[in-house]
Amino acid sequence: MTTPATLALLAVFAADPPPAVKGDAAAVVRQSIDHHGGIAAWAAKKTVQFKKTTTRFAKDGSVERRRVQLHRYVLRPRFKARVEWEEDGKAIVNVNDGAVAWKLVDGRPATATEDVNQARNGTFGSHYVFNMPFKLLDPGASLALTGRRRLPGGVLADAVRVTYGPGVGDAGGMHTWTYFIDAKSGRLTANHLTYGPSQYDYTEYHDDVVADGITIARRRLGYAADARGRVGPRMSEIVYDDVRFDVPLDDGLFAPRVP
Repeated sequence: MTTPATLALLAVFAADPPPAVKGDAAAVVRQSIDHHGGIAAWAAKKTVQFKKTTTRFAKDGSVERRRVQLHRYVLRPRFKARVEWEEDGKAIVNVNDGAVAWKLVDGRPATATEDVNQARNGTFGSHYVFNMPFKLLDPGASLALTGRRRLPGGVLADAVRVTYGPGVGDAGGMHTWTYFIDAKSGRLTANHLTYGPSQYDYTEYHDDVVADGITIARRRLGYAADARGRVGPRMSEIVYDDVRFDVPLDDGLFAPRVP
């Protein structure tokens, strides 16, 4: 068995932003956090569990693939994750114990580098995206307010660019995010991601629901994008269902085995 890649994880949400993010950008983010439930409500959450349905579309709008997963995360005091689903008749599980990640196929570790990377990215990345906007003031985040923008649909939004230095988080120095926050309400409305040279995507947030005091966009639509934002057809849809916080999660769920 190859050694799973070691993860450099972002720290848990801090009550006060680090010096690097104080200023107008942090104020915009705090307005958004307040809109979505507030620091106190979020900081009290220990775990979260939900069903995630991801649909990928072809350019003609037809469905290419649909995947239904169960996500379970320990939020505090230390990040852990378990994501499981069925695919092509096999039981797939991605496990992250906060230090290393594994991919299990029918209960057996898949040890190729591609599999280990998928386990790391599939757990950490999904956890990061689901927990927005609360993750935006994590230690190590560098925020910049880049102006206001009229989004498709007419919302006037503040644009907050987020970067992480090398060694921070799971992709420090690699990705640049821009989050669009409704200038009036503070609602997190969309994001634009640069994830590689000339590689971009754009996501819109829809259908807010409230789960135990936390407001979550139940449906997220992904579009083809360029360096400036949304430019093409819808490419994906993510739907979150049955979101539950503070569900008891046994430590055995986050070990490299099927309980």
